[in-house]
Amino acid sequence: MWALLALAWFAFATEARAADAGQPFRLEYWAKGHCPDAAEFARQIQSRAPHLRLAEGDEPALGFYAELVEGGGSATGRLTARSPDGREVVREVGGQTCDDVVTALALIAALAMDPNQPATRPRARREQRHTVETEAVVDSTPEPVSPLERWTYGVGGGLGFDSAIAPSPGFGLDVMFEAEAPGGSALRPLLLVSAHRSSSPGTQTEGGTVALTWLALRSAVCPLRWPEQTPLYLRACGFLDIGALQGSASNQFESHSATHTWFAGGGFGRLEAMVGDVAFELDGGVAVPFLHQDFGVPNQALAAFSTPGSGALGRIGLSYRFQ
Repeated sequence: MWALLALAWFAFATEARAADAGQPFRLEYWAKGHCPDAAEFARQIQSRAPHLRLAEGDEPALGFYAELVEGGGSATGRLTARSPDGREVVREVGGQTCDDVVTALALIAALAMDPNQPATRPRARREQRHTVETEAVVDSTPEPVSPLERWTYGVGGGLGFDSAIAPSPGFGLDVMFEAEAPGGSALRPLLLVSAHRSSSPGTQTEGGTVALTWLALRSAVCPLRWPEQTPLYLRACGFLDIGALQGSASNQFESHSATHTWFAGGGFGRLEAMVGDVAFELDGGVAVPFLHQDFGVPNQALAAFSTPGSGALGRIGLSYRFQ
């Protein structure tokens, strides 16, 4: 009788120790940006599911594979949870910061697997379920593409001025399309194509009264973005313009209109602030016309306006960004 009691106590104690040991899990963790480390992610999982513990050696265990990316004022995360019998659950989460995404994924990880269900099932049923779910995984996209590994595009417009197109600064509007290369460092080129129209009302000069209208296409490259991982950052840009400068000059006796080719280059700095998917932009720089043209009345020695060697430019605008 005493031997039977000792054997029963030993079996009960062994089962209790196994229960106390908890369900083992392994974690593979990959993050880009200002994200918590793997240890913090594991701690958050265990704080929500105390029955889970880190696996030891090669014992059968749950598997969690987490991928997180933060950048451009937002963060995304993808969690793949795999049970010891091969079943998989995949979840994706987005948020404003990587901390928010980690918190959500840790909760998902804690609820993804029920450690109280039987560890084994009838062989035929388990193999059938494994086969079906394996095929589903093969048919799905095998590797996620993070937001910072994709190009970002944008459309927008703004209000600007340019002092190189008229005796007094010309003000006008522009529309633009932009494409930003994948991130990960300060070398993150932004490509811009924009259409501009500005005009300067009649301005009195020594050579007469002149009014000008500027139409141009601008292509720009901004190779640097600093800081790269914050919603407020600076860019350095260079550009080329091609278009036309239309003007009319007059004096008390006659008037004359002309259209000249516009070809210029230059550079500008840009301050950008990201609010969600909208970028607010403030530009300031210098334009250098490559062709110097005169606008005036024929047979008059003094031109009403001559294209200067350089001029200042500025712009305020916004764009909507998408991937």
